[in-house]
Amino acid sequence: MGFDLYGICPEINKDYSPRYYQILKKYGNGDMLDYNNAPEKIRREYFDLQDKYQQDNQGTYFRNNVWWWRPLWQFVCEQCQDFLTVADMNGGNSNDGYRITKTKSIKIAKRLSKVLAGTFVDEVDREHSLRAAKAESDNQQLQEQMDAIHKEVNKNRVGNSIVPANYPKPYYKKWKKLQDAHNWDGDYPFDKENIENFAKFCRDSGGFEIC
Repeated sequence: MGFDLYGICPEINKDYSPRYYQILKKYGNGDMLDYNNAPEKIRREYFDLQDKYQQDNQGTYFRNNVWWWRPLWQFVCEQCQDFLTVADMNGGNSNDGYRITKTKSIKIAKRLSKVLAGTFVDEVDREHSLRAAKAESDNQQLQEQMDAIHKEVNKNRVGNSIVPANYPKPYYKKWKKLQDAHNWDGDYPFDKENIENFAKFCRDSGGFEIC
């Protein structure tokens, strides 16, 4: 699952290359590539040209997978809670097409740029890194204990091993307790560059839709 953000009225600095339109003319269906009709080499070239267009025009598109988007949007909400409504904040937690207006998008960009100019983002980044390192250590220890349970359950078994859902009840109970103790701090990355890129997108997007 990912979060795809599209600029509603993005600032366009540079058009697609002529080659992009040549590919669409030959292999396109309207303004999109007919993926099933295009050879793999053409598909790769087409998506490379799309990436180049988005790099040249940073307000057109922004994407994070769910693991990256959650901490980014939470940070945005914390920094912009004086003008983002509850509906705005909740809208950013789903990919149902919620729209952030141009006015608010510009405000987000200015607020993030102001915060980025200081040391606060670096401090948050370091804090996340420390928590992620601890989570990795914690989860490694949990996994070792879960592996030991798996080995014990299957020690005299011939053929396919027993999966956790089919463990004898006492073993499953121990295994499930360990699974539930998973430390999630390392699963949701926080990165300064991601905030910088999002600020640029907001600045040039003309408002955006979250899909």
